[in-house]
Amino acid sequence: AAPSESKVVRKLKRDLAAAHQLTAWYKMDDLVWNHISARIPEGEGDGYLITPGHMMYEEIQPEDILHSSENVTANVIHGAIYKSRSEIQAIMHIHTPAVCTVSTLPQGLQLLTQDAAQFYDSVAYHPWEGISEDFAEQERISKSIGPSAMTLIMRNHGACTLGRSIGEAWVRAYYLERVAQIQVSALANPDGVLAPDESVLRHAAKQYQGEYLPGLHEWPALVRMLERKGTLKPLDA
Repeated sequence: AAPSESKVVRKLKRDLAAAHQLTAWYKMDDLVWNHISARIPEGEGDGYLITPGHMMYEEIQPEDILHSSENVTANVIHGAIYKSRSEIQAIMHIHTPAVCTVSTLPQGLQLLTQDAAQFYDSVAYHPWEGISEDFAEQERISKSIGPSAMTLIMRNHGACTLGRSIGEAWVRAYYLERVAQIQVSALANPDGVLAPDESVLRHAAKQYQGEYLPGLHEWPALVRMLERKGTLKPLDA
């Protein structure tokens, strides 16, 4: 880490490195593509920290995290969300197979299981415009995601999950892929699916905003797993 970096920024970089390694460990990566980012807190600098690119996720360490991206698509997508949603502190963009499959379905994401309840009334959609390299798309992304959605499914492309922490954004992405996998599997049943009652989904969604908030319990345990494996450098290394 650079001598001028505060402990807050160094911890963010370590958490981002952890998020990349975990993405590879759980097979949610896409070679060197996609990006995970975290907003630099007020008083610590401007902009956001983000995936370096040109590296496999499993090899990324805190010192590899960039203060800005050389990838225009990352700047278009992540920049749009940070500009329009001041409460968002982290974003994870994925191209996982089941999420990409669901992005092509007219009905979008179907909420069929308990894990899916956290996505109730919190998913937005954005049409595919080709590879995101036009900054004019930022305004349309901001309009698509609106003021409250925590997941943006990008049609024929992938998805972004948002969080008030890196752990929240990462764990939300993990469950999004699992929920999408279950939906894709359920669609193969010729007798259809049994969907939960909407009132129960609404109740469970509120539960996921409290004690079961994505990342609250999982993230510290996930970081400890990487520490046991010896792949994540200590904060003060």
